[in-house]
Amino acid sequence: MTANPQRMSPPPMDDDDETEVTRESAAREWSRRKQAEQAAAKTAMTRRSWYTRATAADAFQAAVDDIHHATRAPKHEVVAALLEAAVKESDRVRARLASHK
Repeated sequence: MTANPQRMSPPPMDDDDETEVTRESAAREWSRRKQAEQAAAKTAMTRRSWYTRATAADAFQAAVDDIHHATRAPKHEVVAALLEAAVKESDRVRARLASHK
């Protein structure tokens, strides 16, 4: 005697199972995606290469090492913090360099 397996079909679609898309839900989804992109951008790493005077590079490296050893913060975080501080001072640097022309 052999068993006759019965095929099961999926349940019929119920309109209550579908998520309704509203302006609010679309805005929430957009906001969630934007926040996820910003979080990913904050943690994304990159490597760049610039040429500069050896004295400037040595001073930067010394500052990174000093802060790293004093705080035990990872060096990549120290470098990021120093670069962010430099960006905040970019208007002053621009003015100083423009006055040397």
